Amino acid sequence: LEREGKVFGRYQPEGYEHTYPFCWRCDSPLIYYARESWFVRTTEYRDRMLAINRDVSWYPPEVGEGRFGEWLENNVDWALSRDRYWGTPLPVWICDEQDEHRAVIGSFDELADRLGRALPDDFDPHKPFIDDYTFACSARGCRGTMRRVSEVIDAWFDSGAMPYAQWHYPFEHDDDFQHHFPADFICEGLDQTRGWFYSLLAIAAGVSDGPAYRHVVVNGLVLDADGRKMSKRVGNVVDPWEAVQQFGADAVRLYLLASSQVGLPKRFDAGAVREVASGFLNRLRNTYGFLALYAEDWDSEGAPAVAARPLVDRWLLSRLDAVTTEVRRTWSAYDVTAGVRVIMDFCDHELSNWYVRVNRRRFWAPDAQADSAALATLSDTLVTVTRLLAPAAPFVSDAVHRRLTGETVHVQRFPEDHGRGDAELDRAMDAVRHLASLARATREEAGLRVRQPLNRMRVAVPAPVQGTAFQAFLQVLQAEVNVKAVEVVGSDEELVRLRGKPNFRSLGKTHGRETPQAAQAAATLTGEQLRRLEQGESVATTVGGRTFEFHSEDIGVERDVVTDWLVQSDGPLVVALDPTITAELRQEGLAREIVNRVQRLRKEAGYDYNTRIALGIAGDEQLMAAAEAFRAVIQDETLARRLDIGPEVTSPDAREEDVNIDGRHAVLSVRRWNAAMV
Repeated sequence: LEREGKVFGRYQPEGYEHTYPFCWRCDSPLIYYARESWFVRTTEYRDRMLAINRDVSWYPPEVGEGRFGEWLENNVDWALSRDRYWGTPLPVWICDEQDEHRAVIGSFDELADRLGRALPDDFDPHKPFIDDYTFACSARGCRGTMRRVSEVIDAWFDSGAMPYAQWHYPFEHDDDFQHHFPADFICEGLDQTRGWFYSLLAIAAGVSDGPAYRHVVVNGLVLDADGRKMSKRVGNVVDPWEAVQQFGADAVRLYLLASSQVGLPKRFDAGAVREVASGFLNRLRNTYGFLALYAEDWDSEGAPAVAARPLVDRWLLSRLDAVTTEVRRTWSAYDVTAGVRVIMDFCDHELSNWYVRVNRRRFWAPDAQADSAALATLSDTLVTVTRLLAPAAPFVSDAVHRRLTGETVHVQRFPEDHGRGDAELDRAMDAVRHLASLARATREEAGLRVRQPLNRMRVAVPAPVQGTAFQAFLQVLQAEVNVKAVEVVGSDEELVRLRGKPNFRSLGKTHGRETPQAAQAAATLTGEQLRRLEQGESVATTVGGRTFEFHSEDIGVERDVVTDWLVQSDGPLVVALDPTITAELRQEGLAREIVNRVQRLRKEAGYDYNTRIALGIAGDEQLMAAAEAFRAVIQDETLARRLDIGPEVTSPDAREEDVNIDGRHAVLSVRRWNAAMV
């Protein structure tokens, strides 16, 4: 090289630095060099693979169309052979005299035919035993010997041949193979785009001229909490068995399914598992526990028919049917995450945090039987929920279902819509829940605790909502917001004044240079026109002989309060609370705070929900006056058979607690009640 002038530098003892690749698993340096290989000419049927792939349903769809589709578009022949000892031997024999004389053996029978004798009973088709089988070259005039090449087959060929190999097709089990091929559904990680997904398709297209699968769910990679790929070498691998032991298998499954779409990479954060999944599972268990507590002696045979149950029960069953329909739709489309979230949202927000809470008194009946309709509705709902949830959380759903029905959930039919949907009930309760949320926000903003009763609340809702169902649900709203009366006003103009706010960007696209004049014209829109805009309609107004047409995106609708009440609004829904607190209301608020403290003390004392107590209240005169004024309420809520109010009401065997309510001090004492205390 020196003589030819091709040396550009001389060797230095300290060496030269240059880059080269390393194994991402073990950091070993890698060297790439060209090797001769055996290929499958997949480019010959590339267009057929593309056509087959277009009929496959991918989730997420962009993987099938983009990453995998582009891989097929740029398809090159499949390098099938590997220079390794272990693996499926490449079934190619070459003549040792003329290497163009070749034979590809397709079965044991064909090999026996070439050998001219039956294969032995202990025939082993793997290396090195297969290499001992040679036979004479069949080419005319050639006296060479056919010997198997040294290579083995790419392991991805084994995985792609799985649909055939599992039935030993085409040598047997033809009916089984035809029944199971192609697969309805497969699932693997995003990194299998050039692996299993491709090898399945390439073999099926080449051998069967069809697909190997109809639907594909592609999983994203699970990363560590910092978003790094997990690696044993780095030490950031999460042991799945430790996670299951810490949180439970169902919690881990739900976290992976619900935290983000399955096709996206996701960080495994132990804290998030507890927040996303364990919290939901605990609420589900608590909802079942609530039912079990009050349904101990309940006979479900005597439950009234759905049509005869209160509207609030029929609303829950209507929502349950809607949830069932949505879960079936999303899961039939292989959108796993959307279906799981629908179930979890329903259980958290509509079942546990709404239906159970607003109907608590129908269950809690210490001196009477719990409402059979409420028990039946909650029981039916939990049975359906566990059947919906079973594919995603198989253990908890089965445990609850067994306790409810005595049978495992995993042999039940998947739920269907029972035709109990009621759009009017859904609209009405949705409005009530929204109004309750607005009222709570109003209270919080004004510093008014929910336990402090208020005298009046006025609400405005769209006309289509104001039906029979909405009127019936006003009692639920009244109790939830803790007001004495709820009045529905004919129009929100009695509570707020509507004002149009021009969206200059949107106006500019339509009105161009006249945008300032159009914005001024928006100020002349009436309340009725602004409502129509809010509903998605278009309106027009004429100013100075020029007519301006506005669309819903051109004008935002804002509301200005026109009353001294506490007002909160969201679109056409408006609530207004009378902030006046009379002396009687203030006393009742104090009494309800006393009830809250007593309930805490009962729980700390370990009393059951139906344990009767003797209650004593001593301390601040205003607190004692409030307790006296609302004696019946306190006794009813706390199951106090006896209520002593005065400066000296303690007892040696009572559990006592000092409390502070609005800066007023009191001592509460509770003990088990018995007939001798009367």
